[in-house]
Amino acid sequence: MTNTLNTDVLIIGAGAAGLTAALAAHDSGAKVTIIEKGARLGGTAAISGGIVWVPDNPQMKAKGIPDNREDALSYFRSLDHGEMNSDTLEAFVDQGTNALEFLNSQGALELHVLDGYPDYYLNHPGAKADGGRALDNALFDFTSLGDWADKIYNGGDIVRMMLLETPLGGGSGIIDPEEMQRRIEGDLRGWGQALIGRLLRACLDREIELLLETSARKLVNKEGRITGVTVTKDGVDRTIDAQRGVILATGGFEWDEELKTTFLRGPLSAPASPPTNTGDGLKMALSVGAGLGNMTSAWWIPTLSMSGARWPDNGAPQK
Repeated sequence: MTNTLNTDVLIIGAGAAGLTAALAAHDSGAKVTIIEKGARLGGTAAISGGIVWVPDNPQMKAKGIPDNREDALSYFRSLDHGEMNSDTLEAFVDQGTNALEFLNSQGALELHVLDGYPDYYLNHPGAKADGGRALDNALFDFTSLGDWADKIYNGGDIVRMMLLETPLGGGSGIIDPEEMQRRIEGDLRGWGQALIGRLLRACLDREIELLLETSARKLVNKEGRITGVTVTKDGVDRTIDAQRGVILATGGFEWDEELKTTFLRGPLSAPASPPTNTGDGLKMALSVGAGLGNMTSAWWIPTLSMSGARWPDNGAPQK
């Protein structure tokens, strides 16, 4: 890696958002570079259930499950307390199907309806009790990734089931031993691993440049325009020039004590995400005067803390 690298679009963060953005930018004709500060990519999405939630999606329609724009917007608006931008909500609902169809065309998704998987707030207007909006990933063959298979973050646990096979998705959670052995030997994975695996495979097929262990430090601001990023790779600072833009896709900030104290009600004692989620994109955006909104919300879940447990990648305590 030379002291200066040139690209059209630079994406900071190689999780689901970053990989998806890379495919979209590449499809527009841009030369794309993705950087990821961790030794492994995938971020929180890689250790999540991998559910893709899209109202009135094509898979619902194919199964004859009714949904419509008005119900979806009613559901959103009943939850946002008037704090979300109306244009953003409408764009999500109106473009969700287009986004799915684009990723399907790129070979980056293989999703199916989670039958009976309801929306989380059933007492709210527009909610669907019978499911359809939540989409599950088909198992993905990690052997197709070659050496990149070991570069996807897994949190020390590999799930070889689809959500529909678990009690959450209406299944028993029990897989025939012979079938499970087949999945182990073939390195078939589900949930967030399948989501990230397919997105990565699509990026690799397009020869999109992906640099691991490359930390973004500072946005390059020239006369009010972001033209690149200063990064650190192997202990050396370098510059990546981005002619057409920089996309921040660095995940959350739950591993940064100062940002947690500033924005979130606490205590937040046991983050269930990778320790690389330290708000790097947020800090860089603030440094160039970006405005903020809706910073006090989080995905709050109960977690169990095991004494002495540590994250597998960097040995950080699972506190």
